[in-house]
Amino acid sequence: MELITLKEVSKEYAKTSILTDVNLAIEEGDIYGIIGKSGSGKTTLLNLITGFIQPSYGQVLYNSKITHRPRDLNINLNKIKRQIGFTPQHNSFYPQLTVKENLIHFGKLYKIPTPTLISNVKNLLEFTGLYNHRNKLAEQLSGGMQKRLDLSCSLVHKPKLLVLDEPTADLDPILQKEIIWLLQEANKQGITIVIASHQLDSIEDVCNKVAIVHKGRVFSQGKIDDIKKPFLNDYFTIRLKAGDSKVKILDALKKLSINKIVDEGNKIIVYPKETDITINGLLDVIKKENLYLHHVDMRKPSLNEIFEHIAGQ
Repeated sequence: MELITLKEVSKEYAKTSILTDVNLAIEEGDIYGIIGKSGSGKTTLLNLITGFIQPSYGQVLYNSKITHRPRDLNINLNKIKRQIGFTPQHNSFYPQLTVKENLIHFGKLYKIPTPTLISNVKNLLEFTGLYNHRNKLAEQLSGGMQKRLDLSCSLVHKPKLLVLDEPTADLDPILQKEIIWLLQEANKQGITIVIASHQLDSIEDVCNKVAIVHKGRVFSQGKIDDIKKPFLNDYFTIRLKAGDSKVKILDALKKLSINKIVDEGNKIIVYPKETDITINGLLDVIKKENLYLHHVDMRKPSLNEIFEHIAGQ
């Protein structure tokens, strides 16, 4: 079931278009990644999904077992906001409060009954590994622990939807993996997750769907494998070693049916019109000219490579 749906959503500030004609569907159970350059409209999209801002045009709809039918998120925000948690890029907790005091404070903002809140806080402290740090001031925590506290503050009211802006920014690879694991575990407990991040390797590892935001539009969206399909066999790479006859290999390539050749020194990137025909033709020339190829890479492009290709257009 679709949890959040954006229909023909556009956002303008002072007649300047930030997002245009966005159609997006986030289903219950998704871990949905949103990627884009700074200034692409990525953060604006997050703010629309959480109801922090209203669209200039179009609708943001929220649907769950609570509402039983799609409702306009902004019109019904007071009723729906308890179903949404948000973790911003920068810390949102109170540094002069302890870990436990922060969680209780945020829980009270959602008017959670005290017995339920105490239970939620205890479970979260154990879940995030903060239990032994519960009486420490938030400012005394390490960067990784502070990120866990931010995440806990967003989960204290048990939301159906958790939205995170750059949750692994400025963390070392080990801490990034720890935060990703926590998000995966939260997802297993029934929480739908939306992540905006520049850490594209992490996005590819954890998300089942992504949306690529570019120049104020959602350029591509859906399951990662489906997004990759148009880029499969789009190019192949020839890696060269010292002694390889680069000039002869380039001359051979220029005789074939190729859209573009990119010379990067010890690497040649080839964009063929038809991959199989080009590869076979190249092998024939290699054999005829008695040349040698050290390595030809025809692997599937990574999400990062696809993003760079789109962002470079």
